[in-house]
Order: sequence, then C-alpha cells, then structure tokens
Amino acid sequence: MQRRNVYGLLPFLLGLFVNSALAQEPQFNMNAVGANNFLESPWDLEYGPDGYLWVTEREKGIVLRVNPETAERDELVDIEEVYSSSRQEGLLGMALDKNFELGSPYVYLSYTYLDGEKYQRLVRYTYEITAGNGTLSYPITILEKLPASNDHNSGRLIVGPDGKLYYTIGDLGANQNRNYCNLVLSQNLPSQEEVDQQNWTNYPGKVLRLNTDGSIPDDNPPLNGVRSHIFSYGHRNAQGIVFGANGLLYSDEHGPNTDDEVNIIYAGKNYGWPFVVGFRDDQAYDYCNWSSLENCSSVGYDGDVCPDNADVFEESEFTEANYQEPLASMFAVGDDYNFDDPRCSSSWFCRPNVAPSSIGIYESDAIPSWKNSLLVTSLKRGQIYRYQLDESGTSIMGDTTIHFYSANRYRDVVVHPDGKTIFFLTDDSGRTSTADGLSQASSLRNPGNILQFSLLETTTSQSVDLNSPVKVYPNPSSQHIRIAYENLPGSYEAELVEVTGRVIKRVSYITSRIQEVSTQDISPGVYILRVTSARGTWQERLILK
Repeated sequence: MQRRNVYGLLPFLLGLFVNSALAQEPQFNMNAVGANNFLESPWDLEYGPDGYLWVTEREKGIVLRVNPETAERDELVDIEEVYSSSRQEGLLGMALDKNFELGSPYVYLSYTYLDGEKYQRLVRYTYEITAGNGTLSYPITILEKLPASNDHNSGRLIVGPDGKLYYTIGDLGANQNRNYCNLVLSQNLPSQEEVDQQNWTNYPGKVLRLNTDGSIPDDNPPLNGVRSHIFSYGHRNAQGIVFGANGLLYSDEHGPNTDDEVNIIYAGKNYGWPFVVGFRDDQAYDYCNWSSLENCSSVGYDGDVCPDNADVFEESEFTEANYQEPLASMFAVGDDYNFDDPRCSSSWFCRPNVAPSSIGIYESDAIPSWKNSLLVTSLKRGQIYRYQLDESGTSIMGDTTIHFYSANRYRDVVVHPDGKTIFFLTDDSGRTSTADGLSQASSLRNPGNILQFSLLETTTSQSVDLNSPVKVYPNPSSQHIRIAYENLPGSYEAELVEVTGRVIKRVSYITSRIQEVSTQDISPGVYILRVTSARGTWQERLILK
C-alpha cells in the first residue's frame, strides 16, 4: 500500500486564518531573557508564585529558578538518577503544588531512569529557600516503574484544580522508526490482577490521574470494570496539558504526518489512536500495524509503504462507543497532496504536522480579543497557533490564528498572571522551518533560551480600525494585485501568506502609495495578504484565480 497523500489545501480554506481582514492585532515587543544557550536541553517551563521562571533541563536532570529580569540561574536540584540517551528522555514534566504558598511547597517531577530496564518515575520534592538560594530536597517517590522508551514518553505533568496529579504517557514510539515492530498499547487496558501487582505495562498512550501520594483516586473511571490510574486512553504523544478556569483539561497531541490534535480530556474517553488520527474521516491516514507481521524484524521499515501482509485498518472501522473526537485537528486534510511537492526542500517540511510541544491558555482581560484562547506551541514551524474558545470552552470559534514566528523550536509556553507577557522556552538544538515553511532554517535564532513577548500598551487602547488604511485590488485577481496605503507615514512590509501559514511572497520597505505585485507565478487559491507597519497589522483575504 503506497503512502496516501496527506496535505491537500482545500480543507484549510475554512479553518486557518481570521476571517476579518480589518481587525488590528495586538503588538508585542520580543526580548530574550538570557544569552543563547544559557539553558541546556530545557523542557518544562513554569511561572512560579515567587515571580521566577522554573525550568527543567532534560538531559542534565537539573531544575532551575530563573530571574526573568536578569537571567540569573538558581540551581535547585541535580537528580543523578535521571537517564537520557535520546531527545525524548530525561527530566521532563514539572508541576508546582496548587497550595505552594499555603504550607505545601511541593514540586512534582517526572523523569526516565534505569533499573535493569528503562522506566519513568514521579517524585515529590519539598522546596526550601535560604538567603535567596532555593533547594529541592526530601524526595519522595510517588509512582515508579512506569513504561518508558527512547521515543514518545510524553511526560507532561500538572496539578488539577481538584488537587490531583495528571500525567501523560505516550505510545513509546511504537509502530514507527526503530520501534516499528512494537505493538501500540494505547488501546490496551490493565487487568485487575495487573493493578493489584502494580504492573503498569499497559499504561502507554494514556493520561493518568493520581492522588499526590501516587495512589489511585476512588473516582477515577472504571475501564473494562477495572479502576486504575488511567483517566483517558487512545493517545499517541500528548506533550501539552493545561486546565482552564472552567475546570476543563485541554491537551495537544502529535500526529504521525498530519492531524496533530487539540483535545478536551474527559474521564473514561477513548481518543482513537492508533486507529484514528484527527477526525474519524478516512482521510490521509490508514493504520498499518507493523507488529502484525510474523517476520517484522526482517522487513526493513519504510514509513511510506505498508507491507502487503500487514494488517491495515480504515479509520471508520473503529467504532468504540466511548470514542471522543478532537476539539481541533492541526490540520484535517484530504488525500490529494503530493508529498514530493517541488516547493519543499524535503517531504518533512510538506507534512502538515506542526509538532505541538505544549499548550497554554490565555484567560486575561489584558487582550480582550484573546480572552479564552488556547496557545499551542510548534517545534517544527517556530510559531504559535491560537484557538479562540466559546463561552463554555467546549468548542472553537472562528479560525486558527498564527503568531510570533521566529526561527526557533518553541518547547513550552506560560502566560504571566497579568496577561501582558507571554514566555516561550526554546530548544537548544533541532530542526525548524523557515518563515515560508518550505525548508529548514539555517540555524536556530535563540537556542536554549526563554523569549519574553511583552504587550505594547499603546495597542491595547487603540480601537479596531473599520476603515483600514490598506486596500488591495483587484480581488479576486489572476495576474497581479495592487496594494494601496492611505494616510500612513513610513514604510511597510507586505506578505502573501498561503493558507498553510507559509509566506510565499514578501515585499519589504514599501514607501510608495501604491505597490503592484505580480501573482502570475502563484497557484490559484485563497491567501491572506498581511501588511505590517509601526502602527499595526492588517490582513485581507485574497482570492487568486
């Protein structure tokens, strides 16, 4: 079976950019908190109640407090047991107790370690500070011998409003790459005997919910008649979880080549992996079960071709009654795209997956148009995807908007309590794309750093300009467009943006009142013309025919 084409453009047309062309976006000033590479393999970022940024360094097993104004590092603990031999192993998730300042200065950490085999462990530390220097001491293991791998450990950790710990375990990279003969366990559920024996073999591909002492909550959902730590299942690689003020738990999840997901995590629900990715629409994905091959290890792995004698499933064949569709698919596509698009320097850049590494929630009044938005970080695209939630928080309003592009891999995101500053943690190495999304950036701009995007106060007091000073015509167009700038001094930058988010044409330092731009070399479709000046940003939907 040949690989199905997974990146058709048509399904994007209703779901990617803001429909309003005239609304002015808030403007931010970006500063790096520290020098490049002042953090090594950073993975988790938290905004502490002490006003410091808390960071885990994955490979070294170090937890830091970072002063956001001076970048001064305060090393809290160096965990010797941490084992890391790949980019998805080591010290991963971190969570501060919900009563951190009220007599429970506890910090929860997750990491991979060796004990004959590779495992994951959850540990509680107590935070103490003396003469301005902090320490994490008195470690108490609350859950161990959780399955681990060289891939897809997930490892995101959070304390819920109910005081319970929530933890994500990925599918351990089964059915792909060097783990291609391993069975995906995301649909497997433990027996009562396994739970009684503390055998967590069937925990991969799950979101766990546990008491802070590691025990199983009495109100966890019984699955197949068995109550365990498992809260939800059928996950691939959920690297981001966040609670809203409404009490709902949101998550993002890596897709294989397409259909990265944004989910609401409900108790006892099945999210479909490996039988379904994104929506159950029989588009862009079939489950090829490599582990079903009798001679799997002797068959060379090829992610583009499924062997003839392997078991294959269409998404519609998955009919579990407790199946839960995602809140959003990033991005739901059809079968009509050619992975070998000549515009892309490699097929990796043509895949529609964005590698969502974490998720945050914006609930402040500081930017009214952003209130109740999910913020999804991208490793692959170096930008943030914002999803506006409705009042109930259970569906998405309008289109996806994209912000903060830079040649970086955004690993984690936190919002300052005042809503005026957003912090992003960046990887210290790895691949990310250029602004047009077609090829690899020559280098990371701010590796191993924390980026601080601060709201420019002048933009918050400006009203939406319903009489935009930027006009584009003709629209629709086939040969060229003209961009007219009225009553705006200075220079501008105009970008023609494909619905995938790729910038396909850029005109910088425009000073003339009318600028003509040829569109003869651009494929027909729906695009966004984005014009940026010191005064603001304007967007216009453009149809080329």
